[in-house]
Amino acid sequence: MSRDHWLLGTQARRALAGAPSRRPVLAFLLLVVLVAVALVPLPPAVAAAFPAKLSTPFAVRSEGYSCFRIPALVTDRSGALLAFAEGRVTDCSDVGHIDLVMKRSTDGGRTWGPLTVLAGADDEWAYGNPSPVVDAQTGRISLLYATSDWTQNADGTRSRGDRDLRVLHSVDDGATWQQGAGLAHLKPAGWKWVSVGPGHGIQLTRGTHAGRLVVPGDHTTTQGQGGGQFYYSDDGGLTWALGAHSEADAGTARPGELSVVERTDGTLYVNARSSQTCETNAHRLAATSEDAGATFSSAFAPVTGLDAPPVFGSLLRFSATDEGAGRDRILLSAPARLGASVLEDRRELAVRSSYDEGRTWQTVGTLVVPGRAGYSDLTLLPTGTIGMVYETATTTPHGTVAFTAFTEPELGADQTELRLPRTSDTSGNTNHAVVHGDAQLGTRGSGKALDFDGRDDYLRLVNCAPSLRLGASDFTVTAWFRYSAPTGSLPILWGYGMGAGERQFWLRAEPGNGFVRAAIDTGTEYAEVRTPSSYGDGTWHHVVFTRHDRQLRLSVDGRTDSTASAPAGDITPSGAFSVYVGARPDFPDQPAGMTQLFEGGLDDVRVFGRALTADEAAQVRGGVLDVANNEERVRLAFSSLW
Repeated sequence: MSRDHWLLGTQARRALAGAPSRRPVLAFLLLVVLVAVALVPLPPAVAAAFPAKLSTPFAVRSEGYSCFRIPALVTDRSGALLAFAEGRVTDCSDVGHIDLVMKRSTDGGRTWGPLTVLAGADDEWAYGNPSPVVDAQTGRISLLYATSDWTQNADGTRSRGDRDLRVLHSVDDGATWQQGAGLAHLKPAGWKWVSVGPGHGIQLTRGTHAGRLVVPGDHTTTQGQGGGQFYYSDDGGLTWALGAHSEADAGTARPGELSVVERTDGTLYVNARSSQTCETNAHRLAATSEDAGATFSSAFAPVTGLDAPPVFGSLLRFSATDEGAGRDRILLSAPARLGASVLEDRRELAVRSSYDEGRTWQTVGTLVVPGRAGYSDLTLLPTGTIGMVYETATTTPHGTVAFTAFTEPELGADQTELRLPRTSDTSGNTNHAVVHGDAQLGTRGSGKALDFDGRDDYLRLVNCAPSLRLGASDFTVTAWFRYSAPTGSLPILWGYGMGAGERQFWLRAEPGNGFVRAAIDTGTEYAEVRTPSSYGDGTWHHVVFTRHDRQLRLSVDGRTDSTASAPAGDITPSGAFSVYVGARPDFPDQPAGMTQLFEGGLDDVRVFGRALTADEAAQVRGGVLDVANNEERVRLAFSSLW
């Protein structure tokens, strides 16, 4: 976006907010802004609520494409919006025939012009990760992107070939595009994977390198290392150089899909996706550069207090005190659901704010999409309105690219606490549970328990740590439960996947069927056990579910109610997973009336990595804490929420 348009937008916001201005031509600038508003009409403001989706630039299964992904957004010098995306031809896979496509809007995103194929119209290669940046001095738009060939393997899988970088330029606000100079020098010898963005780049406005264009990227090496990097241009995008780049060894957390913003002191702040998914709740990494992107000032470090799944997140400078605003504010758009799964946990797309230049992030933010949503990108329009493109769909986070726009008052109108409470795992493994809904602490005897309302209350263990991988070994699940619902299915504990052929284990009460049931699935073999009663009498009961020596055993209140033969084999998925307490993994995707949520009370939920003896199970039922502690994987005592 043009720096001049940005200044006009911020000046208008200051005048409306009564903030002091350091520019003496306020009246003239406001007049220019009013003219800009007339030329670029925006959707009507919503006084008391965040606006819903305003338009759909790229719809799934349309215009010759099966799926659209990886959106990027900029505002050109005229104030128009340019939206970019990957047009995936046959399916939504990351590897295959992928075109680079664009649309333009001249009415603030309410409608979009025809689709333009920028790369891929004449071949079946893969073109992607669009990363546009606008030079304020010339209006030139530079679009860096990655490209590779690919092959279809005999087993049906696909392999991506060598990946390189290219650049397109437009000097007429996106009407036409020309191929820029080659970028082979941006991929050093020894780099295997190389990419840019995705999302917009920035132009620096402070210090000796004001005017520099900066686009972030990431890479891996032939030696298994990887990290993030900057590309920069000091001639308006005509030529590009490799700047800062980091390296981290395989198996350690390293940054990918970087987003960058300029701080008011001229340093660059980077917020990136972490390569580490399991064994952590920190899925964001951050670093800074103090020399305009030539080097990183320190190693990338986890961002605390910023719940997110593995995903790209977009940074945007919204206001700055050195520009006359009353406070510094940086925005971040990204899903806010904590979890390690790329597909299942990309939900709850939100905009969060930092008022100290990215050093800390507010846990309260604006929820844009409560359901499934993936990548997003932000831009600022001349009037100060914020534009946003984002991936979304119904049963997946990807496929359609939607657009919305909002003002600062609208951003503040629907504030939500995005950090969910936790309850502690006291086994020593720190598999603390995330508390969804409004589950409340209750009582069991003289101690505490957790009450579930059956509407939206449930817990998740989300870090897929080694201690949660039960594998092919024997195990034991124990829990206290109390309920009185006469019908339905009430999950107590559900690990891993769901559905036929998915590795899993689960335990649930089924008053509608008149029993308590437990099961395991190795992916190829399934076995279950059930009790002769559902125990739905509103009083507390203790259940023990055991896998031992190829046998399943289910006991309630110390009585062995059921046994069955159990298949040998691993029940844990190889990838990321969650363990649910009080819900089935498909919540909240199921329609109303078909969800399975526990309604009642649960307490002292434990999981052991071996089969407990009858005497040990009795000790657990009696509240003894030092039972098989060396094999205790989880213990949720529900003594507090934090």
